[in-house]
Amino acid sequence: MSNASRVEDEIKELKDLLISDVLPKVMESSKRKSVLINSLHNPLLKLKEPLAAHLEYDEEGVIAFCYDLDIFGHGDTEGEALEDLRKTISDLFLELESNKDNMGPFPEKIWGYLSGIVDKKEAVA
Repeated sequence: MSNASRVEDEIKELKDLLISDVLPKVMESSKRKSVLINSLHNPLLKLKEPLAAHLEYDEEGVIAFCYDLDIFGHGDTEGEALEDLRKTISDLFLELESNKDNMGPFPEKIWGYLSGIVDKKEAVA
């Protein structure tokens, strides 16, 4: 086999790899978007710093992931998915806060992170 034939075969193999392996991953990543959540839209809770969320799109709608907390929200639109995620974060904070003296290692780790970035506002009488 000549050098030219070997080079042509290597180029064909590389093209096949790009088309079969790399291109689908590039296309899949284009269905993702990262955003920062600056508010939980909860009158009792305030974020001290933005929280990273990642949006993924599928045939059923949008999923908003917060990998730092290992939770997600879902909706038909980005706004609905982010609102669902905000509600889930708020509910998680309040649930962990009410059980902070009786939790296992994983919830304790999540509470440590969440309590560091969320402030509970004082109720106004």
